[in-house]
Amino acid sequence: MLKLHAEQISALERFSVRIGEQATTFMSAADMLSESGCDKLFEIIQSLSGAPTNTVATSIYMRRHGFFIAAQLHLMSEHNLLWAGDLDDVSLFIENDTIFFSVPPAGFRLVQNREKDIRFILETYGHPVVDYLSKRAKIAKLILWENIWGYVLWMYSMLLQESSLFAQQDLDVLLDDEAWKPAMRRSPFKQYLNNQQALDAMSNYKRLTCCLYKELPNTEKCPYCPLAKSKSTIA
Repeated sequence: MLKLHAEQISALERFSVRIGEQATTFMSAADMLSESGCDKLFEIIQSLSGAPTNTVATSIYMRRHGFFIAAQLHLMSEHNLLWAGDLDDVSLFIENDTIFFSVPPAGFRLVQNREKDIRFILETYGHPVVDYLSKRAKIAKLILWENIWGYVLWMYSMLLQESSLFAQQDLDVLLDDEAWKPAMRRSPFKQYLNNQQALDAMSNYKRLTCCLYKELPNTEKCPYCPLAKSKSTIA
């Protein structure tokens, strides 16, 4: 079993991922892909955030799920490591009224093939969750993937500024349409960049879709919302 160093554990924790069992675990990530599990997730998200509908609750949850995807990609680009467990092994727990993730210490390995391992992340932790919740909550997949993209872009912008060895190489894979097939015809991440370089897109961040965060009680549009007319709408 590959043992993580303190620096690697700290990096995962920065993205809301912990190692080992947690006392407040309420389901696995695989559980949400069932009717009963999905209903439980909706109930918890609505209780924590005040989301008025399942549609809004799904979008709010995917803002958290984006941390888990970004954690995996960061581990690859910065530490050349991958956690290769199943969705069943990803646990959701609550701390300070916020959803976090935990994974068992077993399952970490060195990256073997960057393109294949990135496809593994998308096909294991991305597409199944996005596809199921999109259908169940009647919300566009493009919104849910952009919720993930926001954290992925932020993460890569940091690594690119630090001249991380694999960051640009891994980002190029994610911007390649082939990495997303057959689940999607083209890379939504490339679409979100809108012909910009990653660092430019981060410094002038603007979403293509609205994440519905504005639907939460006492919340206005985000400054980067496509529906925001000016920075005066900042919550």
